[in-house]
Amino acid sequence: MQRAYDNTNAQRRRGNTKAFGLVFLVFLGFLAAFLLRARDEWTRIEEVPVGPYAGAATLVGDPELRGAGVAAVFRVEGWRYEAVFYGADAGRVRDRMQGESVLVRAERRRWEDGSRRKLVRHVAGRLDRVVLGGDWNLGSPLSRAINRVRRVIARGASTVPMPESSLLVGLVIGDDRAQPRAMRDAFRNSGLSHLTAVSGQNIAFVLAVFAPLLTRLRPTARLSSTLAVVTAFTIMTRAEPSVLRAAAMASFAAVVFAAGRRVSTTLTLCASSAVLLLADPFLAWSVGFWLSFAATFGIVVAAAPLGRALRRRGVPNMIAAPLAASFSAQMATMPISFLVFGRVAPFGLIANLLAVPVAGAVMLCGLPLCIAAGLVGGPMAGLLTSPLRVAVRYVWWVAVIVARLPG
Repeated sequence: MQRAYDNTNAQRRRGNTKAFGLVFLVFLGFLAAFLLRARDEWTRIEEVPVGPYAGAATLVGDPELRGAGVAAVFRVEGWRYEAVFYGADAGRVRDRMQGESVLVRAERRRWEDGSRRKLVRHVAGRLDRVVLGGDWNLGSPLSRAINRVRRVIARGASTVPMPESSLLVGLVIGDDRAQPRAMRDAFRNSGLSHLTAVSGQNIAFVLAVFAPLLTRLRPTARLSSTLAVVTAFTIMTRAEPSVLRAAAMASFAAVVFAAGRRVSTTLTLCASSAVLLLADPFLAWSVGFWLSFAATFGIVVAAAPLGRALRRRGVPNMIAAPLAASFSAQMATMPISFLVFGRVAPFGLIANLLAVPVAGAVMLCGLPLCIAAGLVGGPMAGLLTSPLRVAVRYVWWVAVIVARLPG
């Protein structure tokens, strides 16, 4: 009997050793491939074309206010350049959107200081002495459709007074460009800045909105439609690193489910993130990607056991579940926040417990309500968004109050 028990343990140890060795080999292979891809990307971006240019330039992302001017990133012959406009030209560029293009004459230049922050966003250089010419081209049918939806959402959100409307758009589609400095500081100091960065929670809510339709489709059509919804939402939210991570994870899970397989959430997170890093090695320099991965990893690994421990001590599940998830995410992202920003939000756990449930409701209901309000207009639009106004104001008050606590 003892011999059989020892043999079983020996076999288990050999199996664990083989599994560990396989994981280690896969990691080494990924690391080698990643380093080669990163070297190629750095070499390529240092060869950015410079000199005069005349032709079409397409917006990559939406223009942003920068001091007294408007900054915009254009794609020119496959390369990204940043330009800053002032005066009348700033007015012509300010309300344009990603995917729209215009004829320009400009001087292409490299970054003198080799700005790493710009380069890792694939902005290889800058455009000087830009002259805008002709009318704007609204882009491909997909770009026109997505930009039309964004404009409808913005029009619906505008029925909520500023600055709450800027926070509403940030919660729904991650567009925080119009948020005042005081609001951004309050959310950052209270540990709630992640709410205006589109992540897995937003994608989950969008899929929940489309679930009644998706669940009625055949498996192949359901997979195609799910991937289409995720892709469209990713483009609409401008494919920030956090939403790229969430979209890749959701797409990987959808493909695995359609294939009739089951894969652990940890493996889904790691595999989808590895694919993203191989596709775009510069994501490894994105703090947003680090925070998104760390928060998700913390929730996946620690939230469930911590929630069970709290329930065993008599904490109701409606409190234990969000408390465990929030604490796990906070602990996982705290080292990154401290190393990068030199600070942590001491009362972030309290702020998240108070604000996240309400913010989640805004994310779930805000998209359809803003679209409906943007389409109907008039007094009815304000009536549709009135619950969102109350919820968004509450979330902002939580951020302000917690940010002012000592420490």
